[in-house]
Amino acid sequence: MDDLDAWLILNQSGLPARRQRRLVEAFGSAANILAADDGMLTAIEGISRDTVTRLRDTAATMDLARLRQEMRDHGVTLVPVTAPDYPPLLREVPDGPAALFVQGSLVRRDEMAVAIVGTRECTPYGLAAARKLAGDLARRGFTIVSGMARGIDAAAHQGALEAGGRTVAVMASGMDITYPADHADLRRRIADNGAVLTEHAFGVPPLREHFPNRNRIIAGLALGTVVVEAPAKSGAMITAGLAAEYGREVFAVPGSIDSPVSRGCHGLIKDGAKLVEVAEDVVAGLGILLAAVPTERPRSEVTLSGDEQAVLEALTYQPRHVDAVVADSGLAAAPVTAALMLLEMKGLIRRFPGNAYVRL
Repeated sequence: MDDLDAWLILNQSGLPARRQRRLVEAFGSAANILAADDGMLTAIEGISRDTVTRLRDTAATMDLARLRQEMRDHGVTLVPVTAPDYPPLLREVPDGPAALFVQGSLVRRDEMAVAIVGTRECTPYGLAAARKLAGDLARRGFTIVSGMARGIDAAAHQGALEAGGRTVAVMASGMDITYPADHADLRRRIADNGAVLTEHAFGVPPLREHFPNRNRIIAGLALGTVVVEAPAKSGAMITAGLAAEYGREVFAVPGSIDSPVSRGCHGLIKDGAKLVEVAEDVVAGLGILLAAVPTERPRSEVTLSGDEQAVLEALTYQPRHVDAVVADSGLAAAPVTAALMLLEMKGLIRRFPGNAYVRL
């Protein structure tokens, strides 16, 4: 069976994400899962005969040709958890999707992502704060992740776009549905400057129960989550809770003590979330050196040798010692040292005390 078809079948089977991931971990790919016999499948913890029956029934009844055509029509690709462009931070999340439908592109620099979330019923102060934070973080090279909802989410996406940065929107519906409908233009701009993604295929409506699951993807994609205006009980607070559960940083923007939409943020701060006034608070809270993420990042196109490319790929946006770069690049120490010097001259990396380097 074609590998894409196998992933589409696994996705459409309706199995919980943890169960799908458990199968992928056991068999390595969706094609191997579907090729395994029933006994091999039920030998996996949590996989019952009912689970196997659901997989077999989905494979027998799915209109794969129609789904493939819909993907082509909408410019959508499927990115399985085993693919190199699947977000590394999301791969660490145990209940992350086994595959993502993606419109736009996911790139390596998206691993330096910050989620900005909040209420739809926000104040002008909240809108301005979200927009400014997103823009300032985008100028420092962060990808801004949010849910494309009205209010704080939309302001975060718009702030990143206005700054010329990347942004990722996570939807709670299928790719053929834009919710809210009046965000069609915003969605197009996000896809052109980042990615719109969902775990749902086509025809799935944005049902209420889908939003908590959507929020786990938002939290899983980011190094940290910033909450800007949220009632004590809200989707943004769910996202913050998931971020904490995943071991990611949680930030909150303080607001008026008289505003109901500030109570969630104030509660987070009381519980230990980092208070945010400016983008630098987020950078410092993530433990990233401010000098490693200057507000103006190099944009010029440069030509790299094979060694330079290998060394650049071995670096991240947090300082790495040269010995780790040697180990990960597969090169000897001498060519790594030479490549590091050339990359620094080209403005693509920066050196810090202790023989450590970061990507810019």
